[in-house]
Amino acid sequence: MKYIKKYNVYKESIKFDLEYQEVYDLMESMNIWHDALLTSISAEELDIFDTLNLPREQYSDNLDLSYLTKNIEFINSLSSLGLKKSQVQSSDDFATFLNKPCKYMFVFKTDSNELQNPEYLLLQTWNDTLEKWEDVSLYKVNDIKKFYDKLTSKIIEIVDGDDSYIYQTSNGGIEWVLQNIEKANVIYQKVIRKDDFEKLLINRKVKVNII
Repeated sequence: MKYIKKYNVYKESIKFDLEYQEVYDLMESMNIWHDALLTSISAEELDIFDTLNLPREQYSDNLDLSYLTKNIEFINSLSSLGLKKSQVQSSDDFATFLNKPCKYMFVFKTDSNELQNPEYLLLQTWNDTLEKWEDVSLYKVNDIKKFYDKLTSKIIEIVDGDDSYIYQTSNGGIEWVLQNIEKANVIYQKVIRKDDFEKLLINRKVKVNII
């Protein structure tokens, strides 16, 4: 039970009684905005032109990761500062809790490997209204592990009668894994796939706390 106590310390005030609310509402409430994602890593927004020594007249209309990742002048500018870039990654390539798509690239010191904390994050988000990508923004990074945790991981407590079950996912909700495994049974199994998990919540009409 020590594992459960650890997470109950961080319990948020988001609670759902699925006898009166829809599972859809619960799943929607797990989604996160990009500002919450950036806050989770204490990201500090910087001026991309000044920080990376980029000529404004050349890059003002080209702040797109697809362009930057192939641009020799951009790569050379990073190199002159003792920096190197990662590959561009997209939230569409794996399951996340983001409420809209994003693309991102990390910038490391030249002598660092990509398992280490990067110096900067280049982030680009999709604008649903304009149906296009926003310009790239640059952020100073403090703890990139929290970035991935916030993107893909959630913990919830299911209260069913007098019992509670703690489930965690680390893949955007595709699979939910029971944490207090001593309570596993035919209904609350050790691992439940997303569709079965949602059916379980609907059928049991339980109370759920997002931790």
